Amino acid sequence: MVESNNENKVLELKDGRKLGYAECGDLNGKPIFHFHGHPGSHLEIRFFGEKPKEYGVHIISVDRPGFGLSDFQSERTLLDWPDDVTELADHLGLDKFAVMGISGGGPYAAVCAYKIPERLTCCGIGAGIGPINFSKKGMMRSNRIGFFIARRFPFLLKTLIKAQMKAFGDPEKVQKSMENMAKKLPEPDRKLLQDPQYSNIFIEEVKEAFRSGPDGAVLENKIYAKPWGFDLKDISSDLQIYIWHGELDVNVPISIGRKMCELIPNCKGKFFPNDGHLSMINNIDEILETLKS
Repeated sequence: MVESNNENKVLELKDGRKLGYAECGDLNGKPIFHFHGHPGSHLEIRFFGEKPKEYGVHIISVDRPGFGLSDFQSERTLLDWPDDVTELADHLGLDKFAVMGISGGGPYAAVCAYKIPERLTCCGIGAGIGPINFSKKGMMRSNRIGFFIARRFPFLLKTLIKAQMKAFGDPEKVQKSMENMAKKLPEPDRKLLQDPQYSNIFIEEVKEAFRSGPDGAVLENKIYAKPWGFDLKDISSDLQIYIWHGELDVNVPISIGRKMCELIPNCKGKFFPNDGHLSMINNIDEILETLKS
């Protein structure tokens, strides 16, 4: 087994942009591209701990444009993402690979399934954000307000995200923010946020997301608030899709996971009655075992 735990790698793409990524696990194992949440970065890989090595998989965690080590790409759309993924895969010598997207990374896994199914062995979506026309019933108020602002008042996004960046740069403010966030979450998610090992990774990952400023997060909010550019029903039925979702999720309600599972051809869904949004990480063993098969 060849092990790798390289957190700060950069590829210069053909168009001159830099694409940041991290690797962990077995470089000779089953390759799985991981797409982080929002806001997030390649440091989300730290949540996996030693699991990739245990399962013999090669995880490649990629920064989307404007996050972490990746250069900002103005006017990008969801449909642009698979091009970056295939260029990185070619650079790594990977012909076939799996993809998985967590939370805000879910749409990016789905668009790969739609646009490059011939390169994929399978696709996994964990607690993934759904298309903007899906019902937001059961979603926490702050998230619903975020979607509303992105749709109706996008010019306010930069101000709001700059405030978020400032909070994550101040230890006292970030602690207060985490405490306030925990109060709004179901018990499984609250327990994770109160665990210093988890919360410290979460803070570092978000700080890294804002390394280059707010532009990546601003544009991504606008992307979430628009139609995706393809229909879920048009994803190839030859490709196996997996959806995992916690039934207690208030960030992305369970109804969204169920609806996506109904619309995507050849989709298998598993819904966890005792998990929320953040606590999906408790199911990483099952996720990695499924994606490596």
